[in-house]
Order: sequence, then C-alpha cells, then structure tokens
Amino acid sequence: MEKGDLLTLIGGFVVLLLVAVLVRPDSFMVLLPGSHEGVTPQITITPTVSPEMTVAVTGTPRTVPVADTTPQEPAPPYRITYTSNPFTYPKIHLPDHMEAFGASDIPLRENRSVTFAYMEGVGGGLTQVFTVPYEVWAVNMTVNAERRPQYAMFKMVVCDATTGAVLQGAEIQFPGSMYKIVRASGPMYMIITTSNVDSFRIDLETPYRYYVTEGTTS
Repeated sequence: MEKGDLLTLIGGFVVLLLVAVLVRPDSFMVLLPGSHEGVTPQITITPTVSPEMTVAVTGTPRTVPVADTTPQEPAPPYRITYTSNPFTYPKIHLPDHMEAFGASDIPLRENRSVTFAYMEGVGGGLTQVFTVPYEVWAVNMTVNAERRPQYAMFKMVVCDATTGAVLQGAEIQFPGSMYKIVRASGPMYMIITTSNVDSFRIDLETPYRYYVTEGTTS
C-alpha cells in the first residue's frame, strides 16, 4: 500500500470518529477505558395500572326462579269399564248406518302421544261416563279374532254424555285395527257391540303437548 493511500484511510477514520463523538458523546465514553465508572444506567419502567372494578349493589339479593325443564312423566292410563245402569243414558243403541264411520283417520302427526285411558274386553255394552279434557285426541282400536275370524264384527261409537250426539264411530270387520280422531272434550261414553270377537282393546290417546297443558281424564 502506498503512503498516500494510508494517509487517506487514517484521515477518513478520524473524520468518522469525530462525527461519532459529536452525535453520541456517551457512546464514545463507553469505548474509553474507565469511562463508564460512576455512570449509572437509567432504566425507565412504565407502571402497569390495574383497571378499577366498580360493583354496584342495589337493594337486597333475590332468588330468581328457574323453570323446571324436566319432562312430565305420564300417569298410568285410566281404565274404562261398562256401566251397570245404561238406561239413564240419552242414547243406548248404535246408529243405523255405521258405514258412515268406517274409514280410518290419518294418525296425529306428533312426536309423542300419551295413552290416558283404555277399554278392553270381549262383549259389548255401554261404558261408564268419562270426561276428556283434551280438545284433540284419538281412539286407537285393535280387534283379535282367531276362532272365527271371517265372522268377526266390532262396532263402537263415542257419544256426548249430555246430549247423546255421536262424536265418532268405527266398524271393524274381521281382525284388525282402526284409528279415529275425536275433536271434542267433556263428559262422554262409548257404545260397543261385538260378534265372534276373542278380545278387543281401545286406547284413548292425545298428543303429549295437550297432556301436559290440559289436565287428565277422570
């Protein structure tokens, strides 16, 4: 390296050193031996302020009732039996034209139904008066006849206990089943006749939503 280049390099270094001293004199002091003695570094700490929580208390504590969501379990169905005094009823015979009641209704489209009463037997008669509180319910009938199925006959009507008006009816020839919807409430009774029937069962059913809001049958 030539002498002129060396002088140029040294001059550039001196210039940089002077600029550094002018801009950051404290940095230059750290580079010098012993220049840091007696100098205490300053550390700035920003305090963390915890947010204040204000709790407003008014009045006295009160208990808020929580609705009971436990599903209501249905009670055992009420058994309907025959009456021993049918002649006090406004209607004691079946209508002449039972064919008008022969067609099955479409079952109620409900997720759950409850059997709230039932009737079972072999022969016919007039049932005791029972009260249905539901505005919509159904009669679900099943007839069994194994000895002489070709001659089996089952007929039934539901009557208003006050007026004797026929509310619903059914006729089943041979063994089988039928489903009929009743849209009436209040006191009523059934007239039943059978022929060559081994046994029958009638279930009175209502949607669960009616069962829990409109009471029970008596």
